[in-house]
Parts: sequence; C-alpha cells; structure tokens
Amino acid sequence: MVKKIGLLSAILLFFFPAFMVAQEIDLIERAPQAKWRNSDGQTITFGLRQEVIGIAKYEQDVLLEDGQQYERVLLTHPQGKGYGTIIGVFPDISIPQEGGKLVMAGGFIQGAQHTDGVKFFINFMRAGEREETDRKIRVRRRPVEESKPVGFGEALCTFDAKYDGKIDRAEYDLSQIAGQTGDIIFIVQAGTSPDYDWAVWTEVKLVFDEKPKADLHQTLSGHNNRIYRASFSPNGKYVVTASGDNMAKIWEVSTGRMIRTLRGHSSHVFSARFSPDNKYVITAGGDIAILWEVSTGTEIKRLRGHSELVLSSSFSPDGAVIITTSEDGAAKLWNAQTGNEIRTFEVTEHRAHNSAFNPNGRSVAIGAQLGLLGLWNVSNGQKIRSFEGHRRVVTSVSFSPNGRFLVSSSIDNTTRIWEVSSGKLIQTFRGDSFEEANFSPDGEYVVTATDAGVAKVWRIQDGEEILTIEHSSPAFRVLSATFSPDGKYIVTAGDDQTAKIWRVTLK
Repeated sequence: MVKKIGLLSAILLFFFPAFMVAQEIDLIERAPQAKWRNSDGQTITFGLRQEVIGIAKYEQDVLLEDGQQYERVLLTHPQGKGYGTIIGVFPDISIPQEGGKLVMAGGFIQGAQHTDGVKFFINFMRAGEREETDRKIRVRRRPVEESKPVGFGEALCTFDAKYDGKIDRAEYDLSQIAGQTGDIIFIVQAGTSPDYDWAVWTEVKLVFDEKPKADLHQTLSGHNNRIYRASFSPNGKYVVTASGDNMAKIWEVSTGRMIRTLRGHSSHVFSARFSPDNKYVITAGGDIAILWEVSTGTEIKRLRGHSELVLSSSFSPDGAVIITTSEDGAAKLWNAQTGNEIRTFEVTEHRAHNSAFNPNGRSVAIGAQLGLLGLWNVSNGQKIRSFEGHRRVVTSVSFSPNGRFLVSSSIDNTTRIWEVSSGKLIQTFRGDSFEEANFSPDGEYVVTATDAGVAKVWRIQDGEEILTIEHSSPAFRVLSATFSPDGKYIVTAGDDQTAKIWRVTLK
C-alpha cells in the first residue's frame, strides 16, 4: 500500500456503481509462512538479515526508487554471489477452474543505484515436480546466467528490474494452470554482483474469477396448484406464496416450515406481499384484496371496489397505503388502516396487470396489457410519464432500492431497465418470456423468472447473464423470482407447485 499518496477513481456505466466479482490471495501477506532458501539449498529464516545466504523480510515505511514511501514491502535480497538467488515457496495453492490472473510488482529501495539489476520471477510448480526440483538444487553448485532459473517449475510472470526510478509491474492470465494445485514460487536472481540488490516486492496477488452460484436451501411444498408469486418479508425471516389453489401460505426461511395458511379467497390468489413492518400480508384474488395478520393468520379486512379479477396488491413504503391492479383496467389506492378507497387510476381499457411504489412513496409504476407502462403521481392521480418499448403485456414492475431506476418484464421476451426521472431506456435483457423481474438490494443485479423453467440473474452494468437457476424442467414456467432483503437468497416459484429458496453467491 502506498503511503502519503491518494488515488481516487470512479467508473460510471449506465449510471450504476462499479464492482468486481473476484477473490484475492495476497501472497505478500503470506510471506512469513513461505519456505525461503537459495539455489544452493540453504534455508533462509524469514525476518533475519543474512546478506551472505539471502534475506527475506518486511521493510516498514520505506522510501523506494520511485520517490514514494510505502507502509510495507517484502525485501528479498538474493544470495551474496554472482547470479545468486533467493527462492520463496508458497505450497499447495489451488487455482480455480474459472482461472484468474496473477499481478506482481517490484523494484528497489531508494539508494540502490549501484545495482546491476535483478530478475523477478513468479513460477508455478506442480506437486509432482517437487522431488525432482530438490534433486536439482542439491547437485547445482555453479552460477549460470540464464533467464529462467533451473528446476523451479514453470515461469508464469517475470520482469528485469533496473534502478530506473519506477516500480515494474506485470500480469499473467492463470487460464493455463486453471484447476491445478501446486506451489507458487518467488524468485529474485542477481546479476554479476549482488551488493546493492535491495530488491522489494510491492504487490503480489492472485485474483481469481469467482463464478456466481446458487445452492438450494429449502423447497417449499404444500400448494396443490401453481404458485404465481413468492416474496420475502422485509426482515428476511419469512416467505409468502400466492397460489392457484385459492390460498396463500407463509413459510419460515431458515427451516422451510409452513407456519400459516391464509384461506379466504374463492379463486386463484395472484399476489401476496408483506407490509413494511412484517405484521401484515395483503393478497389479491377474485375481485377483492384481503389484509391478513401474520402472527395469527386472521383476516383483518377486505378491499372491494374492482369489477373484475384483482391481479396484484402491495403496500406503500410506509405501510399506510395499499395499491391494487385489476383486469378492469384500473389501479386503486386504499387506506391500509380503514380499508377505504383513496383514489382510482384509470390506466387502460385493458388489464392493469401489476404495480409498484417508488421507495419515496410519491409515485407508482403501473404495467398493463399491450406493453403499457407508466408512472403516476400518488397525491393527485396524474400520469407523470410513459415508458415506451414493450410490445406485449408487462408482467411485473419494480423499483431499484434508491428509486432512480425501474425494471419491467414482459412476455415480449425482454426485461428493461429505465431511468425514472427521464423515462430513458438504460438496459435491455433478452431471452425467454419473462414473468417477473426484481432488483437485488444493492441495485447491481436483476433476477428474472422465465417460462423455460429457470430464473436468471443479470449484471446491470454490462447486461450480462451471470447465473441460471434451474427451478424445474422447461415444461414448467417459473412465474416468480425475487431477492431476499440481504441479497443472500433468491426465492423462485412457478407451475410445478413449489417455491424454492436458493443461497446465492454473486461476488
């Protein structure tokens, strides 16, 4: 780490923060655990100054040849003879199948201007090569000037360092040794004279690509018809499912145990959502929405006013208002405490399929038939803007956690991300017919439910599909997919009558 030097960088792609999906191994941190020796086989004790046989130790707050002061570097002075070496062996390092890269950097402590230069190497030696290497060390006694020291595995990354006022740096793609386990070896080799070879490593890291994955955590079985929607409680402890068996059910995430069955609808339940305080659930089915108490499963009140099927229902961010959408083409706002209707949005002559509150509570997004998608003012019921692009029914809408973006899914085989303030299209994901789409809590990903039996996770920054979750066979649609509030889980549900909770690793 460089001390007294500040570096500020920002990368904004599609208005979203940059990130890195990677895992690092800092080998300089592990230097005291490495096995150090010279090419004559003499053991070098880490931390001791032994100029004749070689030195491996940390230097603190040291000024380097580039004129910068560093908090800590790894000093590796080679053996005190012409073409002498120092060798550090880091045993049993496993390289993932996905590969990654090696980054190395180094140079000289300031004042080493009389050095004739050194060679920095990072080598890789497979476990089966160790015995042969030890034999070569025992028989080798003469200095040899060469670009690769004999018998120390495969050279991955190297550079010749001179005292030239800069720190040298190199990178190596680890794909050639992906999936292998062996020793990572540091080597510094002197030139004709080692007297001023105060060579230091400032950085050595293995940066591995970490493949996103999803592990099945719980399977929620108990419905006897398709599950239209599944969503987490705000505290992440529960999942509520809405089913074509006329019921909604509440499940415990940690155990998969069903703790409540909500009976009261006379036809399919299309939607079920928790209140922000986790105390209530609002369900939509038939021509009504029903408010339930979570702790007892008791029906609190019924919201009546739509003339046709109620397709979705959800709470405002403060829990004071409920919004419903219906096949009658309208969306309605309701007082959550009294059950009284507050306002009606005449969205379309066709089906108003779904809706979502902006996290600021001042506007709602409503998706409908024929690709209609709009933003409406909660206080006066006026339409603010339209989002033009979908050609068929908009199956779901959801805001990013900061409210700046909106994601919409459609059976036109696209999921789209929009800038809320301008209506500008930011990103488009293409594939199968999309049944639902939701942001991750950090706003960096979107999970989609498809009609091909899978859910997919997309990286917003570049539009790449990074993870496929196989919920069921392609014969069964996945109708719902959403993240848990902490981003550690995804729940999927669909035609196979089950909901599944997946433990996900994305970065």
